[in-house]
Amino acid sequence: MSFYEFISKEPNVIKPFILFGKNHILALLTVGFFIATFTNLSNKSERIHKYYKAFLLTALPIQEIIFRLWDCFYHDFRFESMFSLHLCSIAIFFCIILLVKYNQSMFEVLYFWGLGGATQALLTPDITIYGFPHFRFFQVFLSHGLIIATIIYFIFVEDKRIRKGALKRVLINTNIYAMFVFFVNSIFNTNYLFINHKPYTPSLIDILGPWPFYIIWLELIMIFVFSLLYMPVLYVEKKEELKASLQ
Repeated sequence: MSFYEFISKEPNVIKPFILFGKNHILALLTVGFFIATFTNLSNKSERIHKYYKAFLLTALPIQEIIFRLWDCFYHDFRFESMFSLHLCSIAIFFCIILLVKYNQSMFEVLYFWGLGGATQALLTPDITIYGFPHFRFFQVFLSHGLIIATIIYFIFVEDKRIRKGALKRVLINTNIYAMFVFFVNSIFNTNYLFINHKPYTPSLIDILGPWPFYIIWLELIMIFVFSLLYMPVLYVEKKEELKASLQ
């Protein structure tokens, strides 16, 4: 396979991506194995902890810059190629900031946006014609895997926690952010978060009805997913409350 085929916009030799095909499953297992292994090793060795954090801080911006350059090359430096306001793109930005200087409020947003968005992106990646071993295939699993890896790192290595009431705060902030994105889309003719119209390529949004009714369904799905992510937080809270009452 040539390098041109590896980075091409419309590959001829590489077969299209198959949802939950062999390569998809192997990619998910690889991401899971990487995160579990280096999280565990970071807890056992301060040296590995240091290098793992440095790797996350280095890999996150590098892969994002390379992807932006690749996208701009094929789309003539359009606005959406250079900048992205999708949740996972902002989550990458938050990951980089938090690895440099930790902020509790930002971490709580990252926890919900990152786990909610990146997990969905790994399970149902929107890469259609870009199957293994295309550049886009690797980039999608690397970028979203790094988001989850960073969140897991902060929870299980840095021992960071989600505060009580975080679910309500993040839901409010997410809706405020969505309104901001809606106006940005209206001004620049973009469609970040898919809130101004449905994506042009087939997606799960197609079964949620026409605009603007599908936005209501997206809101309900978001509440459901974020609530599921908050359940472990409630469990820890109850466990700590019970432990304190017994002392």
